[in-house]
Amino acid sequence: MTKKAFSFSTIGIAITLALALIAELWRFNGILLIDLWTPIFTFAWLANKFFKHKFFATSQKPNLKLPLIAFPAGLFVLIGFASLLIHSADLSTTEFIESTFYCIRWISMFILGLIVIHEPKRQKVIILWLVFAFALALSIAGFIQMHFLPVFHNTTYELDLGWDPHTGRLLSTWFDPNFVGGFLAFTITLLTGTALHKAAWRKYLIPIGIVLLIALALTLSRSSYLALLTGLFILGLLKSRKLLAGAIVVLIIATITITPVQNRVESLIQSAESVFTEDYTIPDQSSRLRFESWQIGWELFTDKPILGHGYNRYKHAALDTKLITDLEKHSSSGSDSSLLTILATTGIIGFIPFFTVYIILALTAWRYRKHAYAAAFFGALIGVFIHSIFVNSLLFPLFMVPFWLAAGLLPIKEYTSRH
Repeated sequence: MTKKAFSFSTIGIAITLALALIAELWRFNGILLIDLWTPIFTFAWLANKFFKHKFFATSQKPNLKLPLIAFPAGLFVLIGFASLLIHSADLSTTEFIESTFYCIRWISMFILGLIVIHEPKRQKVIILWLVFAFALALSIAGFIQMHFLPVFHNTTYELDLGWDPHTGRLLSTWFDPNFVGGFLAFTITLLTGTALHKAAWRKYLIPIGIVLLIALALTLSRSSYLALLTGLFILGLLKSRKLLAGAIVVLIIATITITPVQNRVESLIQSAESVFTEDYTIPDQSSRLRFESWQIGWELFTDKPILGHGYNRYKHAALDTKLITDLEKHSSSGSDSSLLTILATTGIIGFIPFFTVYIILALTAWRYRKHAYAAAFFGALIGVFIHSIFVNSLLFPLFMVPFWLAAGLLPIKEYTSRH
């Protein structure tokens, strides 16, 4: 009997990635297609696991593998919902339902990782290639966008949804160069680790990696450059000093030969220098806006440090406290830092399990660092954390999908339990 090329779960994951590629091309009242599909798909998978066992299986318990991160992830969702209930009096029925839906969205995207864990090795290989293919398609869509829409100022998206204007930057279908750049930095690191381990795949992975690298450069995202440099530096230290030297050479060549990249690196250095001067005058506009965003997030956190202002209630809390004046602006939904956003909305109590999820992931990847993919994931994860200081990447749904798929591909022996 021949094995199926694609399982039900793999097909569902492929659809999920396709919707993540459609991304911002379709949005209705702030809801993306992927927001609707992912909860349906993941909870259908869970229902199949439990009800199929109940009616057809002979064992006493369903064969469900739960990684250690399942407990802090579940605790974080419960705390997030509790914080929302506490502040429900300050929300309209529509706002409460919307915020509750975002809790459901977070846990459904986390479950994507559980689905991957339960797949056999053959399907995991397919899922890995789906992630790489998705990154390639997103890059190609970005090249098309740069050709037909190099200036993002006067589009209906910017006017209707409050998107930040961008000129000469690769946005792809996500309409944000920083999120796209952060994802590409994450994927390039994973792809590099895979290429180190799978020599037979290099004839495919190297061309894909070059395309992703060009796309990343065109995002002109300094936080993404930093994330990639961090990921490759760590991977190079763990697996290949030649890789480390090569990454440094590529960085130097790109900085010298590509004028926009050179300008972004120079502005990054100037902004960093400005932070440590008495004048504190940041020359770059985007850097000034980012620091203002951090200040708003910090003020919201210090206002209610224990349980925060309620999960996904960031913009309403900021409006109530007069820290912002426009709810329609796309960047009003959270701070330009995932960690500050979590602190502001769920407080210290919610931040601890949220942070614990990623600490366990990092420790797991470190434990299996002799495997090139685990070493690459460790480096990519540290890069993502650095990226999330400047961009709200850990809570961005289009990034969360491939992130949790990649996390599910980690070696799971000895760190899961069966229930």
